[in-house]
Parts: sequence; C-alpha cells; structure tokens
Amino acid sequence: MRVNPRIVSELTLRPRIVVGFSHSAASAAALLWALREATIREAAVEPVHAWQWSGEYRASYAPMDTWSGRDEEHDAVTDRTRRAISLLAPQLSPIVLHGPTVQVLLKHAEGAELLVLGGRRADPDTPGPPGPVVHACLAGAPCPVVVVPAWSVPSRRREARGTTDVMISTGVPFRTP
Repeated sequence: MRVNPRIVSELTLRPRIVVGFSHSAASAAALLWALREATIREAAVEPVHAWQWSGEYRASYAPMDTWSGRDEEHDAVTDRTRRAISLLAPQLSPIVLHGPTVQVLLKHAEGAELLVLGGRRADPDTPGPPGPVVHACLAGAPCPVVVVPAWSVPSRRREARGTTDVMISTGVPFRTP
C-alpha cells in the first residue's frame, strides 16, 4: 500500500495543520494559534513559506553582480524563515516551497485538517475584505481555513478574559477559550 506523503506527517498518522508563514505579525499569530489548536487535536503543525526566485523577474539589462542564484536565494530564504519560526516554536522546521503563494498553500493543504492563515488587518474595528491570498485560499482550499488576525495574539488583558478572536472559513467571528 502506498501512503500519500501529504496526509502523513513526519512518518506518523497524526493529522496536519498547515500554517501559511510570511514573516508578518499576522502569520506569527496564525502559527501561535495553530500550535494551541494542535495540542487539542493532537496534530502536527507544518509552517509553509512560499517564495519565488527573484531572478525570474529581473530585467535582462540589470547588473549581473546584483543577481543571486536560485539555490543561494532558496538557502537564504530558508535560513531567514527558520530563524523567524524558531523564535515562536523552536521545535518546528519550516517547509519552504517555490511558487506562487496561493498555489503552494493550497497544494500543501491537500489532506490537511486545517489551513491557518494570518489576516492582514491590524485594527479589529476596521472593516474590510480579506487580502488576496486569504481570499483565494478561502475560495479554493481543500480543507477548512482559519484566519487569525495579528491582533488576536493573546495579550495579558485577553489572557485574563480567556478569549481570542479568530475567523473561520465562513468569515464569521468565532471566540476560542
């Protein structure tokens, strides 16, 4: 029997929670929320960072000494992402994949229990639509999507109240204990 590697996480049968990680405060909040949810679900957390080689978009007349090779750039992005994630969750290793963000996240979320994304609005009182990545993932995700705004990271005041605000894929506010 052949096992789909997207369903099996770290050679175990644990469910997966995929987190889009973009080095933003919102993606850090999403990762922290996913870590708490993973303990409840006994799931593995997979932080995924999508990148595209800058050489694909450089003008042919750009000075060659400013170009970095694809492998060199991938290593730099992976190292930067690893350092950022280690500040939040030292036990995790990032998954750095090449391609457009939405395509990378949707492909990696196949077989996952949840796709967790950071919302870009900094102010909870400011209405507005989700960003383009969140919007596209909500429309095409192969699993439920949770959108965690940057301001939902538990502060001391919120910890005292015992609540955190998140958005479920329906876009309806949901309070978690």
